[in-house]
Amino acid sequence: MKKFKPTVTLFLDKRNAKKSGKYPLKLTIYCKPEKKRYSTNLDLSITEWEKLNTDKLRDEGLKEIRYKMNALKNRAKTIIETLTPFSFQKFESKFYENAIDFNALNLAGLFDRYIALQNKKESVGTAISYQTTKNSLLAFKKNLSLNDISPEFLQDYEKYMLNNKKSFSTIGIYLRQLRSIYNDAISRNIISKDDYPFGKNKYVIPVSSNTKKALSTEEIGNLFNYKPENKEEAKALDFWKLSYLCNGMNFCDILKLKSENLKGDFIEFIRSKTKNTKKGSLQQIKVPILPQALEIINKWKNELPESEYIFPVLKEEHTPIQIKYLTQNFIKSNNKHMEAIRLRLNISQKCNTYSCRHSFATMLKRKNVNTEFISESLGHASITTTSAYLASFEDSTKIEYANLLTDF
Repeated sequence: MKKFKPTVTLFLDKRNAKKSGKYPLKLTIYCKPEKKRYSTNLDLSITEWEKLNTDKLRDEGLKEIRYKMNALKNRAKTIIETLTPFSFQKFESKFYENAIDFNALNLAGLFDRYIALQNKKESVGTAISYQTTKNSLLAFKKNLSLNDISPEFLQDYEKYMLNNKKSFSTIGIYLRQLRSIYNDAISRNIISKDDYPFGKNKYVIPVSSNTKKALSTEEIGNLFNYKPENKEEAKALDFWKLSYLCNGMNFCDILKLKSENLKGDFIEFIRSKTKNTKKGSLQQIKVPILPQALEIINKWKNELPESEYIFPVLKEEHTPIQIKYLTQNFIKSNNKHMEAIRLRLNISQKCNTYSCRHSFATMLKRKNVNTEFISESLGHASITTTSAYLASFEDSTKIEYANLLTDF
């Protein structure tokens, strides 16, 4: 017996006008040979109905109605996909069990829900990042709904960002987060995957090339031999060195170190960045404590014996949001003083906190250490991520290899 796939359409029932002079809009499900129509609680005049079916719609009120219409159709299609075999009885049960909530399609609300979940998990950095993305999207277009997110919209948003001097890297971050929100909405049956706007032949999120942030061997040597001019410079330089000497440890992880992380000749810790994202495969990183690293730890360690933290920046009573801002302030101060040192030493690359990690990885690469070891030391789940860190050869190496072309 041949099976027919149900179709979903919207129908303006012009048989009986309401007191307002408008007609009821109905959802039509057709599965040959049967057809049923369902109320949508939406009423339209004939003129409004005709305008809604044109390509160029400027009326904001009608745009709102159109996205509600699309939401109803998408909801119906999503339910039908789950019904094998299809039956009108099962469809009606699911359709009316979870009546469409148009507010659920509001993009600001979807972002707020995700942000609240991240704050609950104490993933403050992720929450702040998604808030920034939300603000950017709403600055481009107010009252966004999921139905507004099309390949054309995404292309226009990219142009808007570029016109405002934003990098492809920033655009990529924002739109990957938007894609995550969209995928979550699909998984919760808020919207159908039929109109998914991302991917091949639709909109492809830009991926910027990795900018080399590692210092040269000579520049690293100059930093280690530099004599700071004041205590603030000395502190900034010491923490830069500590990160570099400890597998390029992120500053947030350095500041969160506790006495329990010091185990003999090693520091053992789990990266804050992966605690909530890779719970099934948390990787304990084991860092040898070099003599210079131990000297820095002893120099700046907490003098309060009752404190669990090694360094006197964070306290046990601090909330996750306080920890985030204290860490950001520490990094900002560190970068400020390292910039002064960089200019004094005529170092070409920025000597910010991020450069420690790249410099650590690249220095090991220069010493022909295998990529697997570097990947493990950095705490990367995939060697592909490490390869991105090490993708570019230094200019001096390029010149050296180019000269081989005439070395007959």
